[in-house]
Amino acid sequence: MNSPITTEQSEHKQIARLSELDDATLSNIQIPSGWCPLDDRGLICVSGEEAEVFLQGQLTQDMALVKKGQSFFAAHCTPKGRILFLFFCGFWQGQFYLDLPLELEATALKRLMMYKLRAKVILESAANKVARSALWGDAMRISLQDAGWEVPEEAGATTQSANGLLTCVSKGCWRLMSSSSYAKDLRDQLSLQTPPSLQAWLMSSVRAGEPEVLAVTTDTWIPQMLNLDLLQGVSFKKGCYTGQEIVARAHFLGRVKRRMRLFAYVGDTPPVPGQNLQFNIEDSANLDRNVLLESQVNEVDEENINSAQVVRAVELQTGQGWVLAVTKLPVNDKPKSSDHTRSENIL
Repeated sequence: MNSPITTEQSEHKQIARLSELDDATLSNIQIPSGWCPLDDRGLICVSGEEAEVFLQGQLTQDMALVKKGQSFFAAHCTPKGRILFLFFCGFWQGQFYLDLPLELEATALKRLMMYKLRAKVILESAANKVARSALWGDAMRISLQDAGWEVPEEAGATTQSANGLLTCVSKGCWRLMSSSSYAKDLRDQLSLQTPPSLQAWLMSSVRAGEPEVLAVTTDTWIPQMLNLDLLQGVSFKKGCYTGQEIVARAHFLGRVKRRMRLFAYVGDTPPVPGQNLQFNIEDSANLDRNVLLESQVNEVDEENINSAQVVRAVELQTGQGWVLAVTKLPVNDKPKSSDHTRSENIL
């Protein structure tokens, strides 16, 4: 039984309400077409005659597919299968590009250099050399077509030219990697239609279920917890890479007990990445859940608490927003005791 909350304790508690967003609800939410520069993100360029082989041994993605013209997420993991860095990969003008949060770029470069040894590979930052833009919605599709692009419509599909690499990230959402001069001209044209909106891009990205790993959440989740296996971010057919044994074992022998899910929240304090949200297990089957922020919980019954760890969040208006969080699967989806395997112990 939960310990009683004293008056003094309750003054420091804030309650947020989470409700899981289903496809029907999301389909009724319209995000206006728009665009946003992503130049403040990190970008690593990997080139050289052994670049593909090198990356194959480091990332969860099949880099042969990326080289053939597909763009997907890819994770670099610890030997225990935990994600250190999450990249969005592309191949343009004979070079691989790995997009990630700027705060992790230097650390990621240093980490990859550790594995370089004598490989004929060049690793360098390209954040200040290559422009990146996000675009979404029907109006942006038309603008891209007017600019001469054959717009890809399937997630992971790309179109490339001398000007850049255009990738469909999810339905109606694209990322464009290009030269700075081309990006300036295109953005000038787009600005005549609508001003850039970072907020709208975050809404679009979070709604699409795109994960992100930051410094505060590195070495926290295995790829399946962020749904990378569902987002074509993990190849189970290619050769070995760092952490592959754990990731493959969870896929082939076990059942992942925690997954990233999309929630709407209402509360005074917007959730932040890495924060643990808690709610009663008895209520976990309900869409509405009273959630206590972990930093504000004093005494709780651990056996009666389920947790949701925040991956990303976006505030729609004061006190309301969306949050992607890793949480246990519903009780009915848990593996039976007879299905228990060694791989479940690692999740």
